[in-house]
Amino acid sequence: MNRLLILTIASEIFLLLSFLIILLTTGKTKRSIFLIPLLIIGGFPLLYLAIDHMNSHYVDANIGLGLAFMFTWIYSAIAFVVAIILIVRRKRKNNISKEQ
Repeated sequence: MNRLLILTIASEIFLLLSFLIILLTTGKTKRSIFLIPLLIIGGFPLLYLAIDHMNSHYVDANIGLGLAFMFTWIYSAIAFVVAIILIVRRKRKNNISKEQ
């Protein structure tokens, strides 16, 4: 397989897993409705530019594709940090309620 395809799939899976962790830790349906557009905003630019790059072969470097990867990676990292913070808050809340 093409390295671009593998890297795109891996980036999108990391983004999806980050949002899945957030969804599982919140557990509220009203908040999950807002997570779907955020997931689409984070994943769409990379998917669009990766498909565009595979369909049309440019002679020069595709700067937009690199920026889309950087945007998705930063977006995924932020989502992952938010997921970790939510998990820690949930664990602390459960520990405090067990102690009382």
